[in-house]
Amino acid sequence: MPKVLVIFGSKSDEKVYSRVINVLKENKIEHELRICSAHRTPAEIDNILAVEHALVIAGAGLAAALPGAVAAKTIRPVIGVPCQVNYLGLDSLLSIVQMPPGVPVLAVGVDKAEIAANNAMLMLREYEGVNIIADEKTKAVEKAITMLDAFGVNYKESTEVDSGRINLEFVYFDEPLEQKNELCIYCPMLLEEDDKAEAAINLLDHSTHGLWVGLNRGDNAALAAIEILNLNGKYTQKLEEARKQWKVKK
Repeated sequence: MPKVLVIFGSKSDEKVYSRVINVLKENKIEHELRICSAHRTPAEIDNILAVEHALVIAGAGLAAALPGAVAAKTIRPVIGVPCQVNYLGLDSLLSIVQMPPGVPVLAVGVDKAEIAANNAMLMLREYEGVNIIADEKTKAVEKAITMLDAFGVNYKESTEVDSGRINLEFVYFDEPLEQKNELCIYCPMLLEEDDKAEAAINLLDHSTHGLWVGLNRGDNAALAAIEILNLNGKYTQKLEEARKQWKVKK
């Protein structure tokens, strides 16, 4: 079975997905590449996901609905790769990262194929739990803790990354982020007065490394971490039950 299922929206994205495949090949990671559009061939998504896999790397440009559509149909981790077409890829990045609660996609920066592949390999390792890195207990942090508690996930809070855990780091855009080699999911936050459309450019500038969830989406950061921890099947039943409950919510 392919450990990594790679799905991109168009053959025109080859300049990006070929780099994903090259990294996986170089590291002898079993994988399968499929081309499928969330808009033109949406029915194919179910058929593709029927192939057993550990996680998904999904990429697209423009409206970039594919990663979110994939995430809505699986409890496996989904890494989203925005492909640049217009607006320096900002439209694609926002389409991928700004997911509703309960359906996490872990976005990388625009055209960051190697980062997607390297983080996929990090996900295939075993982790003892989650490490929360935050300067203060914001609502986003509280949402993450509530999610982890609901699933009974072992977590700790610290000020430094932990290579033995999946790191959830809550960040503001007021300073550059140090690039890390550990598995790190970033949850961006804004001060209330900074919550303007122009602030989206900060995400474009900061997402040069790591994995990203949407603004203040601590719940999705935690849920994505749980999906990664579930590669051994420990949380499958709870994840499936939670997905059913979220589907009936309005």
